[in-house]
Amino acid sequence: MNKLVVVIIGQDCERFLPMCIDSVKGVDKIVYCDGGSKDKSLEIADEMGCEIISNKYDKQDKGMNGRQRNFYLNYLKKDCPDCWALCLDADEVVEDINQIKELINRFPQTVLSVKMRHLIGDLGHEDSTVEEHYVLNRLFHIDSADKYPEVEHPVLEGKKGTQYTQTKCTTIWHLAYVPNIWDIKKRYENHMQKSNMHTPEFLKWWYYSHLFGQYPKKQFNPVELPRRILNEFGIEKDEIYFQNRGLETKHFVDAIHWRDYFKPNKVLEVGCGKGPRVFALNNIGVNTIGIELSQWAVDHAMLKEHIIQGDITDKDLNQSIVDLVITYDVLEHLEPTDLDKAIDNLTKISKKYILISVPVIGDPNLENDPTHKIKETKEWWINKFENKGCKHIDTPEHFLFKEQVLIFEVKHE
Repeated sequence: MNKLVVVIIGQDCERFLPMCIDSVKGVDKIVYCDGGSKDKSLEIADEMGCEIISNKYDKQDKGMNGRQRNFYLNYLKKDCPDCWALCLDADEVVEDINQIKELINRFPQTVLSVKMRHLIGDLGHEDSTVEEHYVLNRLFHIDSADKYPEVEHPVLEGKKGTQYTQTKCTTIWHLAYVPNIWDIKKRYENHMQKSNMHTPEFLKWWYYSHLFGQYPKKQFNPVELPRRILNEFGIEKDEIYFQNRGLETKHFVDAIHWRDYFKPNKVLEVGCGKGPRVFALNNIGVNTIGIELSQWAVDHAMLKEHIIQGDITDKDLNQSIVDLVITYDVLEHLEPTDLDKAIDNLTKISKKYILISVPVIGDPNLENDPTHKIKETKEWWINKFENKGCKHIDTPEHFLFKEQVLIFEVKHE
């Protein structure tokens, strides 16, 4: 019978560690490799019968993960070179360790990747980026192991000629992304002891529904989050807003329609985002530039040389006169007090036509975006531009989304 040693690597992992150790009881030896815990991890490992080895873990060192794994690998090579080893992080749980014990008696000296399931958010959801996950090279005959590269996410390298394969003999469950389940458990136990407001039946439902991700909830647009919360997690608000606003077929269809209908020599798009329409128009031969308020969008523009940062409401907005000004899904986002400034700028810059796209009352898109501030009828928008001396023109039937596209002819005195 081949012997199996389990190595658990961790630091300040008192919440996860008991489950991890419990899941591998019955192997020949459990080694806990600690990186300098200040919680009860070392006490737990000792009480649960682990052999403890320690090496100070420097979290600022990008190569530390590899060095720490080489630390326990060197220990294994000296202490039990003829054994098999299963290496775990403290936030992992083995479904059936007996299956691994049986497997290593059927395999020659080799390195195996074990099936893994990553829980995400709660006990009822898992990572689905690929059909099946495997944690690479975690089960191996110690004499087959060479070293770990000293990088942040190292994968064990076997000696020359080592065979590598995958196994589904059991599953390693990864719990790093469900750390809040203990807080849910603590709150449940506290309510069960003290609450007079809810029945035990309700509290049990509350507990299970939170653990398994079944509590009633709805998705919302993260753009609605306060900037302070986003800043805490290093998230740029404009990146969220523009992340799904890339180049699409409709942008080229629009560009062709506008070129053929307006026959412009030069076009300006105000509020162009990363510039998909600017890109499409220039690619079919129409000289087009764009103005965008978001510096993030300008920095990530598709045609950086054609897009500048600017504010549609800026009274000093200085742009050369063009034949056609486009502003798509922009005006409804303005404060009502800024709308007249924006329209004045559009009529100042265009010598022929203005094309705007705005959702109007009756269009479900008007309420779907929480950043919409002006919610009016189509007639209201027409009056706003006609009061500035523009003439409304019927939108051609073949234009995409013609119901929310308004065209105006500019009349300069």
